[in-house]
Formats: sequence, structure tokens, C-alpha cells
Amino acid sequence: MRIAPFAVALLFAAGLARADTPQDALSEIARCADVADSAARLRCFDAAVPRAKKALAEHQAREKRGFLDWFGFARPPKPVTRPEDFGKPPAAEPGEINQITAMVAEFAKTPRGKSIFILDNGQVWRQLDSDTDEIFELAPGKPMKVTIEAGTFGGYNLSIEGRNGIVKVRRLK
Repeated sequence: MRIAPFAVALLFAAGLARADTPQDALSEIARCADVADSAARLRCFDAAVPRAKKALAEHQAREKRGFLDWFGFARPPKPVTRPEDFGKPPAAEPGEINQITAMVAEFAKTPRGKSIFILDNGQVWRQLDSDTDEIFELAPGKPMKVTIEAGTFGGYNLSIEGRNGIVKVRRLK
């Protein structure tokens, strides 16, 4: 009789090992609720909840990486649904990223004097316009922290930590 709760817990633990998605993890937790023996049910929940938390955290991190990978590329304009909303900036959707912060891994200049920012996350941004004509590294070899945020009319503004002003940029990669 004592082997039955152990066998049930072992079967549930084997099923939990494959819980790759939050949905799989939640279904494993739901199966734990069906275990009759209270000690076996507790062991099942104790094994299922950490895996569910891990699966959820991994899913959220993957989703955020997906948003970050596409930040800065052209996005379709959002339709205006009411006349009173015409001309207003579109409201941010839940989960939509409107700015990123990164370190400049490499800094270069084009032949026409425009700056190229290669960020530590792999993104490449080129200067379009600036409040000042000359952009230079604060201390050559020392990383610069920049923030890029969505601007008006689908543009993007780059600001360098420790400096005033913004640089209008376009994402190349």
C-alpha cells in the first residue's frame, strides 16, 4: 500500500520533466490536484511549482527577446479609429517596448561624418540628424550607455548617458 503513493508521485515527476511550456507546466499542476493521497499530492505540487515558475520565466524571456530583436525596424501604422484621436500619438499596447538601453560596443563614422552605433545586443544604428553636428566618444575605449526610444512619426531618438540632446537614428541591423 505504501508503494502506490510513491509510484504516483514518480509518474507525475517523470511527466513534469518534459514541461517545456507554461501550458504543459499548468497541466502538470492540474494533474497533481487529482492525487488522492495528501502526502503524495504535496510532493507532486512541490515538484511541479518550481518547474512551472521556470517554464513561465523562460517563456517571458523568449517573448521579450523577440520584441527586442525587432525594436527599431519599420512597423505598420496603427489605424485611426475615431476622429478625435486623429493626430494623437498612438497609445502603447501592453507589452510593447518603446525604448531600449544598451552599451555601445563599437563606434564609427561614415565618410560624411555621421555616426554609426554598434550596440552590445547586436543592433546597428546610424545617425540621421542631431542637435549637435559632432558626436564623439566620451572616452575612447570606454563604453557609452545609450537609450533609444521611439520618437514621433515612426522615428527613433538616441540619447547618450551623461550628455544633453538627442540624435535621430535609423536601425540598420
